Amino acid sequence: MTSLCGSGGLVLLRRVVIVTGLALTAMLGPLAPARAEAPVTLKVEAFHGLPGLHHSALSRFLAAHMADAGLSDWRFEPAQGDNAAPNRVEWTFRLNPYAGGEVRQFVRAPVAEQGFRVHRPVTIEARLYLNGEYQTLVERQAKIQGGPDDLEFAAGVRSVTESLLGPYGAYRAIDPRQHATRGIP
Repeated sequence: MTSLCGSGGLVLLRRVVIVTGLALTAMLGPLAPARAEAPVTLKVEAFHGLPGLHHSALSRFLAAHMADAGLSDWRFEPAQGDNAAPNRVEWTFRLNPYAGGEVRQFVRAPVAEQGFRVHRPVTIEARLYLNGEYQTLVERQAKIQGGPDDLEFAAGVRSVTESLLGPYGAYRAIDPRQHATRGIP
């Protein structure tokens, strides 16, 4: 009678342990992070203010709602000062013609302080620069009221951010080989 502790049983036990270990590695491998690199920090710059958001508050608003997009490869910080950072997103907003027939008032607070009070069509552009070089642009149409509590404007910022930097965004559509040479995700 042979025992499991004999040489044949020991070999069998080793094989079972190795196969089990390989199977666990294969199952848990996809759960491990794809890369251990630190996220790239992008400075967020806004050209001109919008009604209800002065220029400095607009950069903070944009950075906060870009972070809400949940893109782990990127961090967003409001730009400080006039120097253009090498890694940045530049936002531009153009008010589109409005045919709402608004009534003019003779005395009122400046538009930059009060917002629109109605939904106003606007063109949003976001340009990505990495290492000081222009990469790509995303443009969207949106309707905003202006101000720090405008949920539709915040959703538009998240949407543009995802379209620019997300897994299927404009930046990822650029030749992936150039990303590897620059060390940028």
